[in-house]
Amino acid sequence: MVFSTIGTVSFASRVNAEYDPAAARTAQAKRFWYNPQLLRLISAYAIAYIHMAGVVSAAHVDPAVLSIFRFGTDLFVVMAGFLTAHVLGNNGKSAGTYLRTRLIRIVPLYWGFTVLAFLVENYAMKSHPKPLSELFMSLAFVPYGPYPILYPTWTLLVIVEFSLIIAAFQLVSVKYGIFYSATFAVFLAAAGHTSGIENPIFVFYTNPILIDFALGIIIFKLANSGPFPFKLPWHGAVAVAAAAVAFGAVAAVLRPFFWPALPRVLALGLPMSLLLLGTVALEQLGVYSDSKLVNFLAKCTYSIYLTHWFVDVVSEKLVAESGGSARLATVLLFVAPVAVTCVSVLVYLYGEVPLTRYLSDRFPGPERKPA
Repeated sequence: MVFSTIGTVSFASRVNAEYDPAAARTAQAKRFWYNPQLLRLISAYAIAYIHMAGVVSAAHVDPAVLSIFRFGTDLFVVMAGFLTAHVLGNNGKSAGTYLRTRLIRIVPLYWGFTVLAFLVENYAMKSHPKPLSELFMSLAFVPYGPYPILYPTWTLLVIVEFSLIIAAFQLVSVKYGIFYSATFAVFLAAAGHTSGIENPIFVFYTNPILIDFALGIIIFKLANSGPFPFKLPWHGAVAVAAAAVAFGAVAAVLRPFFWPALPRVLALGLPMSLLLLGTVALEQLGVYSDSKLVNFLAKCTYSIYLTHWFVDVVSEKLVAESGGSARLATVLLFVAPVAVTCVSVLVYLYGEVPLTRYLSDRFPGPERKPA
């Protein structure tokens, strides 16, 4: 009982220490966005659901319903553009500082779970063996086909690509590099669409989803220019912002049923951008939630993103072992997200946070000399 209590207190202390945007309490800190934290969480769970195809099928759910959750990927990328612009802020950061922070945040945990996924696929699942060449290419963020070893992380390869683009343009202009990067991302997407080149690496690095980054940056620019939408009375402005949120959400829900063949940037990128624009506008108008739980879980979204595949694999294995039980599959549609949450919280508190802190101290940037 004593050890259980100590463990509970220790865990709660870590949660209390990590959930809160404490820096937002200081005079020097940039603004902390509350509503976008909820969107981060929604996008993470939507991505987790989209990879539960086997469970959803066994539960006899219409595949079109599952397809609704594809909005999570575009919302994730639009949010990445918005939050990257927020981190860089008005004055920007040097290329070295920005890239160091991104590498420490992204790479070690990604490498660890990619190796784990390789071991699971080769020695636990056995039906999907992967050669070492694919592992090494995945670890190097090089696309060799549609998906890396840990296939939900294909969008992470796009994020790393965009991070390198930003770093390059930060060398050109610290203040405006982020906006040059957005323009270049649109250019890359257009080049991929019009060139006719079929090389898989070129096709991957010119994915139209790059435009979502640019849309997120544009939204940050609008938000950073002052309260919006327009100069309407408060009630009118709230109504317009709420309508933007509703329109974006409804468009994403209706897409699989009414316009499934519409280009992704139109069918999902623009609606998710409108959704983000509306939620940011609502926050600027004073309509937001500063939920302690949401803020903490939003910090765990990278861990959710990396770990949900393992929970989904176990869920599909359980359904297969049960002979395709619809009842078990239905239960797992509710249980799996809870399991993903528990696993990701543990990974965040006992893996991501200490690892990031250790590497930040071990490899301090030029702005912070080692003690």
